[in-house]
Amino acid sequence: MNHLSIDTDKCVGCGKCARVCMKNNIEVVNKKARETGAGCLECSHCVSSCPKGAISLVPAAESGGLFSSIKKDKMFDGSIISDSDLEKLYQAMGHGKDKYEFFTLSGEELDAFMDTVWDVVKNKEDEIPLVGEWSRWRQENNFLQPNPVLWEGQQMLFIFTDHPDTALRASNRMIVKGLDMGIRGFHSNIVMMAYKMDRNRLLAHFPRSTKEMQMAYVIGHARRLIEPVFRPVTKLKGIFDRL
Repeated sequence: MNHLSIDTDKCVGCGKCARVCMKNNIEVVNKKARETGAGCLECSHCVSSCPKGAISLVPAAESGGLFSSIKKDKMFDGSIISDSDLEKLYQAMGHGKDKYEFFTLSGEELDAFMDTVWDVVKNKEDEIPLVGEWSRWRQENNFLQPNPVLWEGQQMLFIFTDHPDTALRASNRMIVKGLDMGIRGFHSNIVMMAYKMDRNRLLAHFPRSTKEMQMAYVIGHARRLIEPVFRPVTKLKGIFDRL
């Protein structure tokens, strides 16, 4: 089953998606990207890295992929990442000469931000399955069920840079550092879609930012239930080859 929708008319065969794929699930053949069938984590790195916007997750992947199943199986333990641990993530991500800005929202600030995201994307509920699921959750007002966008995550970490490639490098370092600290996360396509649709409204939540939002991660401490799935390793490439 394909997890990615690749628009070959937009694809220019640059290979960025293949280089960032942690499962080697993408290859470039005749200057067009395609899935290899090696498996998809739904980490969305390929979606974020594509300069032409040619890649998206297909609806089936939203409901049946590896990351989706982990998120639905209570990915986070509900606790807040401390300021000191966040600073360790910031330091790991900011290593090098590239210029970054990092922000983390939680509590009422995150609630207000997500209300803005919802207001921007709500008209897409008939087109995008996850927005439709979010709409039903909001209508049912059943807060015993996890928010289908955040799941049990209580914080969101944002990477602002001048170029998406530098954000990818920062996010890769965050993933490796987070594995060592018991911190997990997933990239939010919905937030980034809202940013592209109404940049100024989302930027209003980050008055100190001077760069472009490139990535938005829902983060939290991992439940022990999924600890065996993720173990610290020294190299990012091939982290999930054993799955």
